[in-house]
Amino acid sequence: MPEPRLRRTLLLTPGNRPERLQKAVGLGADCVVFDLEDGVPPDGKEAAREAVAGALRSLDFRGCERAVRINAIGTQEAARDLEMLPLDRVDSIMVPKVEHAAAVRQLETMLRAAERRPGREDVPELILTLETPRGILSALGLADASPRATALFFGSGDYTAATGGTVSAEALLFPRSMVVAAAAATGMQAIDAAFFTAVKDPDATHADAVSARDLGFAGKVVFHPAQVPVVNQVFAPTVAEIERAHRIVTAYREGVERGSGVSVVEGTFVAIDMLPPAERTLRMARQVALREGPSHAES
Repeated sequence: MPEPRLRRTLLLTPGNRPERLQKAVGLGADCVVFDLEDGVPPDGKEAAREAVAGALRSLDFRGCERAVRINAIGTQEAARDLEMLPLDRVDSIMVPKVEHAAAVRQLETMLRAAERRPGREDVPELILTLETPRGILSALGLADASPRATALFFGSGDYTAATGGTVSAEALLFPRSMVVAAAAATGMQAIDAAFFTAVKDPDATHADAVSARDLGFAGKVVFHPAQVPVVNQVFAPTVAEIERAHRIVTAYREGVERGSGVSVVEGTFVAIDMLPPAERTLRMARQVALREGPSHAES
């Protein structure tokens, strides 16, 4: 399997604002998501498609992931989105309001047809959005629905609109945990909802990102430039975390060579269950170093 993408921040940008599309690629997000769905009014969809297609063909993305949020599967708008997009310039497609595995398979069929056209040989990954009660309760089956799916994104807005709950850590603990568990069970990434409160307050953004990281999310959708550096920092491993991960991996491997499955690092027993988190930390450190420079590299 290919290495998971670095997805600390996915910057959602409305497709009907060409000036924002151009600005978005230079803000330091790991992934730029050009939006053709909720961020675009119905009468602006066609212009947004043209703007997004033009941006995908012309902009220098500076190594960040190129993603597009299309309209809901089964709608004429989604079919038109796929018809207009230069799929050879798209790394990932964010799919909204996913509730049924059959809909994901329908999208697979549409993508295969689009990819048979000249110049559309690449295979975009899928980021499946779970934002309704049915979607959350079907999380594991949806995660298994397509080999193209590499991430599950939790959308809090539609979920709380349906349940009548509040957008709070307590009210969203269950759906967030479901998304993380389904993603982990299938080897995918879990991406947390955007933080819509006090978006220019770095402390509030930081606290929200830490909460998501502690639950097991790999990153967050963001929609304001001020959120990007804060969330990137939260989801990047610290120097101390990198050094500890090195010690764990080294100790475990030395223990195996000695014929022992257990070693001790800093007074803590190190067994095989501690190896995957340590290796994940080192992998992320390498990826961050490639994005931001050697200060985050392994030492």
